[in-house]
Amino acid sequence: MTTPDKDKQPRLLQYLDYRAYLADYCEWRRQADPGFSQRVFAKEADLPASSSSLLPAVLKGRRNLSQNLRVKFSRALKLAERDANYFDVLVQFNQAKGMSEKNFFFTQLSKFRTSRAHVLNETQFEFFSKWYYSAIRNFFSMETGQRNPVVIASRLFPEVTPEQVEDAIRLLLSLELIKKTANGYAVTEKHISTPKDVQARAAREHMLELTRMSQELLDKTPAALRQYNALMFTVSSQGFDTVKERIRSFLEELREILDRDQNEDRIYSLTLQLFPNSKLPDPATSPVRKAATGTKGRGISG
Repeated sequence: MTTPDKDKQPRLLQYLDYRAYLADYCEWRRQADPGFSQRVFAKEADLPASSSSLLPAVLKGRRNLSQNLRVKFSRALKLAERDANYFDVLVQFNQAKGMSEKNFFFTQLSKFRTSRAHVLNETQFEFFSKWYYSAIRNFFSMETGQRNPVVIASRLFPEVTPEQVEDAIRLLLSLELIKKTANGYAVTEKHISTPKDVQARAAREHMLELTRMSQELLDKTPAALRQYNALMFTVSSQGFDTVKERIRSFLEELREILDRDQNEDRIYSLTLQLFPNSKLPDPATSPVRKAATGTKGRGISG
């Protein structure tokens, strides 16, 4: 058995996907020790021999790690206390189901000062400052064999310049949101989670930019290639909360659809706006509202 080279060991704090870290860790161990196996890992994690199939199931995303398993995996990975704490939060971040939950754990990850999350947290404002940064990152998620700025610029809509593409590539590489491939670039993470404090600054400006763009592109985009809807309605406070929850659920479902999608060949932006067109009633002076009759809401599509 060869002693693993510590200099080549994957640095946990540089990862935002614990499954990717586990895969790289196992590859590092195998290179140093051909005898390393799933059974060896299970033994080091103090798991029964019958659990040797757990590691590949986790790597493939078929199994998640419970709190007990997170402790056992940390022991097998021989993580120091600080790294073990990061691993514990990282697993919860990756396994979180809702964006509010993901944002919470991302904020915890960003508190590790040398972590990838900390760097991304500090620089996300710049990433969200231009719409085409995100568009070009998405371009590389479907097209990994292209690195010519002129060609990439010609594929984006609205138009951008090759210089803007080069600027975006430099930023995305510095943030490690893309990596170089043999012929082009590829994304390093499937999703970007935005903590609440960044949402308040960066994501707000990003949303405004996309909203302005949607107005400009309404007349420039053929109807077959877009979907615009608007609905004005009356609603109670309880109904309003239900509407917001349904929108959140829809976005989660949409993310799952996009995660399963294959052979992507285009980039789209989706913006949803829900805003009031009346002032909130004063509970002290507002009379009890009678049941309304007629049309509940009026909507348009185009």
